[in-house]
Amino acid sequence: MTRASLEAAIPSGAEILLDTSVVLAYLNASEAATPAAIAVFDDFVRSGRNPATISVVSVAETLVRPFAAGAAAVRVADAFLLHFPSLTVSRVDYAVAREAARLRARTGVKMPDALVIATALAVGIPIVITNDAKWATAIADGAPALTLCHLDAHLPL
Repeated sequence: MTRASLEAAIPSGAEILLDTSVVLAYLNASEAATPAAIAVFDDFVRSGRNPATISVVSVAETLVRPFAAGAAAVRVADAFLLHFPSLTVSRVDYAVAREAARLRARTGVKMPDALVIATALAVGIPIVITNDAKWATAIADGAPALTLCHLDAHLPL
């Protein structure tokens, strides 16, 4: 796969939901999926090509390492999460929680993952980007209207 396959999987103008695994691959810059995460964040989201949303659940998961590292790391992570261009944080409301419960009951997916996937469904975002291999079954069985983009499928970039 190539950059072209990533561009084809994420059409220009399409709204996307980013899973925590994508955020961490971008911020940590040392994972196999990092080149694909960099392309998504810097070329698609930052440029405005694809508006992106992350769940508040992903915010909490992303902030764990910075809090363990100290105040300076938290400030950097906060600045990224709050001010990255074309990136929106979506809250968990009743509709998201209800949809997450349905997904968990139907697929057995863990609640944090169910909440992130449910965010896409409740907000109406058609494409979910992850690097979590377990999501393919959860989306196929519980959210077939969503398009799943798995970063590893587009490596090397």
